[in-house]
Amino acid sequence: MRRLHWVELTPDYRCNNRCIGCFAVQDDGPSMTDAEVVRALQRGRADGADCLWLGGGEPTLRKDIFRIAAMGRRLGYARVKLQTNGMMLAYPGYARRCADAGITEVALSMKGASAATHDRIARTDGCFDLMARGAEAVREAGVALEGDLLITASNASELPAMVSLGLSWGARSFRVWLLSAVDQARDDLAVRAEVPRMSDVVPALLAAVEASADARPEMVSLHTPACVLPEALHGALFDAAGFGMRVVNPGGHAFDLADSPIEGGYFLPGCSQCRHRPRCNGLRRDYLAVHGEDEFRPVA
Repeated sequence: MRRLHWVELTPDYRCNNRCIGCFAVQDDGPSMTDAEVVRALQRGRADGADCLWLGGGEPTLRKDIFRIAAMGRRLGYARVKLQTNGMMLAYPGYARRCADAGITEVALSMKGASAATHDRIARTDGCFDLMARGAEAVREAGVALEGDLLITASNASELPAMVSLGLSWGARSFRVWLLSAVDQARDDLAVRAEVPRMSDVVPALLAAVEASADARPEMVSLHTPACVLPEALHGALFDAAGFGMRVVNPGGHAFDLADSPIEGGYFLPGCSQCRHRPRCNGLRRDYLAVHGEDEFRPVA
């Protein structure tokens, strides 16, 4: 039985960005009621979770997000992470309210090392500058800062610069996400063209690790199985099952992160012979549909 560490709460799917490939934006979609939020938080604690992840959509658009965070802390969640595009954090007092509500860390969704790249992928003019101002406000409020780096085919070369930028803002932990083409995005040719090839991302990831060696940030590479990563990067492998996260969406729909198609779950016939198979998350079907199987070879 998997141990539960995290509850990720998705109160609704509203967002003030329109990022390439995002399948979770529904401005008129379902929204969690107060009762649903309370039930999800209480059940998570009863099942052993002590970390709360506030996601979306864009959670800062919820007027009750501070109340949700404070409720989580009162129930005993030791960590409350806010995953955000950072735009609302630029407004005076918002980051301080995050701290006062008990939010312990903010994870900024970074899509490039420059306004030109970030705004293009987010499809929102000016959002990079707001994120940068938000990062400064978070640091001033004394809340820990992390970077969620969305990597696409067109921004992969900026990965080292994205880490460097995040470090300059005060981030000391980074998660590298590879753009996915799932659900409605699977038939969008523009999205499929932006799904990065892992063999193209690995050199940039190595360069980012080497360039930040003095700062020694925590680096996690999602969606990349051990067979495509050099040994030097195996410390960055993400163990979805070991992470122990339950995702709760509006309507009471809940699932284990390790069971999500975003995290992999598909294994090729040769995978059974790989020495990394016991702890591998497997492959994403959407990735194989775009790039095929050539990159993956079992490790003897």
